[in-house]
Amino acid sequence: MPRSVKKAASSQAMLDPLCEEPLYMQIANRLADEISTARLAPGMRIPSEAELMSLYGVSRITVRQAMALLARNGQVVARRGKGTYVSRPPLHQDLGMFQGFQDALRNQGVEPQTELLEFSISAGRTDPTLPEGLDLPVRMRRRYCVDGEPFAVVEAFLPASAAAVGEKRARELMVYEILQQFLGLRIGRADVTIRCAQATAKVARELSINTATNMLVMERTSRTAPGVICEFMRIYIIPERYTFRLSLPGPLEIANAIRPVETTKRLKLH
Repeated sequence: MPRSVKKAASSQAMLDPLCEEPLYMQIANRLADEISTARLAPGMRIPSEAELMSLYGVSRITVRQAMALLARNGQVVARRGKGTYVSRPPLHQDLGMFQGFQDALRNQGVEPQTELLEFSISAGRTDPTLPEGLDLPVRMRRRYCVDGEPFAVVEAFLPASAAAVGEKRARELMVYEILQQFLGLRIGRADVTIRCAQATAKVARELSINTATNMLVMERTSRTAPGVICEFMRIYIIPERYTFRLSLPGPLEIANAIRPVETTKRLKLH
């Protein structure tokens, strides 16, 4: 058991077998208290089943019930082959702010681990997923991880002039850094769409998930001040790890936006 976890666990009182509260719930509540007081900090490994069995003198089933309760409450997350860890608060991005994906993470005090999966100067010319009519031949693909766990894959398509960046610098520069600092372009507008879709086989392998897994897919089209499209980005995100936020003045009339679609469907049916 790691020293930091031992220190947290050593403060636990013995379980009360005469208490009306089941033993598994007593364990869950004590671990939850350690989490809420940050003695078990986000990203820290929870003691293993064997360690908890020894610490509390209970069966494996009791420990598993306690961990299942914490998992349902979103306080811990199990990582296959690595153990169970204290959950981090969901990462988020404010859509009302003009910022890059990595900048949004850094603003939350999170420095993700990134890996450049691809830097191609011509793949965008034959990629069928690139919207028709866009002349963005340079394709970059990058994987993002937090605490060693992958949670997003980013595909970015850039102008031909971005080929001069080269793979070495592309490992260090983010997309907007390439556009603004290297190419000298000023972003005047970005259009964003978010949808739910199943992971492609390629993305599923890169994120170590099942192809049937539903993902958040964010697509961003950036334009220069004169209105020329200079970037198209697609981000595949594991939804449990990320949320999007948007604040608007006045009421957000979602029902009114949906009603015309429903009317169209009725017309087609009749």
